[in-house]
Amino acid sequence: MSKSAFAAMGDLARLREIAAILARYGLSEFIQRLRLSGKPWQDTQAQAAAQQHRYLSTPQRFRRAFEELGPTFIKLGQVLSTRVDIFGREWTEEFEHLQSNVRPIASADILALIESQLQQPLGEVFRHIDPQPIVSASIAQVHRAVLVSGEVVAVKVKRPDIDATIAADLRILTHIAQLIETEIPESRRYHPVQMLHYFARSLAKETDLSVELRYLQRFGRAYENHAFIRIPKVYAAYSNRQLLVQEYIDDTLLNDLALETLPAEARRQLATHITDALLGMILQHGFFHADPHPGNIFVNAQGRIALIDFGLVGHLSATRRREIISLINALMQRDQFAMQYVLSNWAQGDLPDESLLGADVMEMLLNYEHTAMKDLRISQVINDITHIMRTHELTLPPDLVMLFKALITLEGVVKRLDGEFELLQHAKPIVRNIMRHRLQPGHVWRKSKMHTQMLTQVLDEMPQNVLRLSRRIQKGQFSINLDIKRLEQLNTQLDRITNRLTMGIVTAALIVGSSIVMNIDAGPKLFGLPFFGLIGYLLAFANSLWVIWSIWRSGKH
Repeated sequence: MSKSAFAAMGDLARLREIAAILARYGLSEFIQRLRLSGKPWQDTQAQAAAQQHRYLSTPQRFRRAFEELGPTFIKLGQVLSTRVDIFGREWTEEFEHLQSNVRPIASADILALIESQLQQPLGEVFRHIDPQPIVSASIAQVHRAVLVSGEVVAVKVKRPDIDATIAADLRILTHIAQLIETEIPESRRYHPVQMLHYFARSLAKETDLSVELRYLQRFGRAYENHAFIRIPKVYAAYSNRQLLVQEYIDDTLLNDLALETLPAEARRQLATHITDALLGMILQHGFFHADPHPGNIFVNAQGRIALIDFGLVGHLSATRRREIISLINALMQRDQFAMQYVLSNWAQGDLPDESLLGADVMEMLLNYEHTAMKDLRISQVINDITHIMRTHELTLPPDLVMLFKALITLEGVVKRLDGEFELLQHAKPIVRNIMRHRLQPGHVWRKSKMHTQMLTQVLDEMPQNVLRLSRRIQKGQFSINLDIKRLEQLNTQLDRITNRLTMGIVTAALIVGSSIVMNIDAGPKLFGLPFFGLIGYLLAFANSLWVIWSIWRSGKH
């Protein structure tokens, strides 16, 4: 039996397991609608378990099912918690509570695993490795260790065989996404298959520790010798796709910081440093830590912060950063048209109705009319923006989804440190400085020079491009490609319509022809009637029944 056949059998078994777990949490309707394999909801144990969970809300049942389904689904739920443009607050908050209840790898096994990834004896690299993990998650676990040089490090080890499990789950999730897009028409505007592809790419990066290594190196260069931001040093010689060795941060985790013992000024300064760090990443560098929760931030006695866990990193193009600046500036100026322009640019898929979109943007700004900038919370603004986009069936680009989630997380962190701290108010002078910088002669000159170079290149290549186009037209090679969504489904529908129309015409022809034959007193007889005329009527009757049945089956009656 081929390898692909074994994989298919394994996927089928996993699919049945997924369906069974969903059924146990009372999600049988979802299974039936997607026509997943088997009928697990008819199992007696599944029915009994479903009864136990009937008092839970649907988001709670999905969250618990995802936790039981393992790392791929936990990560998927965490990604879905960022889709504030699709899910309401109840869903996103519930998915935020997803936890991986994974036992750590046995002590003897972890040392052997690290040694196999190093491809050299442990004693040549480490003086000591603590066999008990500091953190044990669904994809990797972290151990404290000491290098032979005496440097204290954190060793992140990916779980063995996790790649095979994730690959199988992704194949099944791709199948489920296709079913959702086919069977649930209202989901199509969110492009479930495309969303799953993006999730798969993101998960591939998160499970490849060499990607996190490169992120750490990039952030390390950007914030080298920074006044209040520290990025852990990495040891590339001992790191690969399965292993990441980095500097051990021995400061206090923000989660464990006794805030009540800190003076108000110290808490405010800490909130300022964390905010300046993330806003600088977003607006200046264009790449940022996408998960700045208190478990990823360390603080020392001097108030210097250290960031860890760069598995999730967001990237913003120069154009996107300009749009964000323009949006914040429009919010400060209460500029409806500038905000509407940015939201229209962000929209994916079909263009929105500009008049209706403008009316909703105006209503949003009117709600803020008597609210000072210092009292305006960024989480409220993001919720209002995503509500408008949901209303107009618009989908946020993936980079903005990650950005919005990071900003909401950041606001929660700084509010915990200082209840009076307002993110948007703090961003106000930063935005103004950037706007002023845009108007400086040097910046305008550089932009004009760049645009002139681009225009010159286009004009320089235009004769060649026109010549190529002319030759293609002459040779009959000119074609227009139309990207029609669900083209295969459309072709199927057209085939069905054509078949019904053809059968209708044939039926009509049979009736007309048989009527003519019936009036001719010649040929064989059956029951005193012309044989061929009678056969024609019977065929016409059978065709009519087929057409009626096919129309009724399609549900288009």
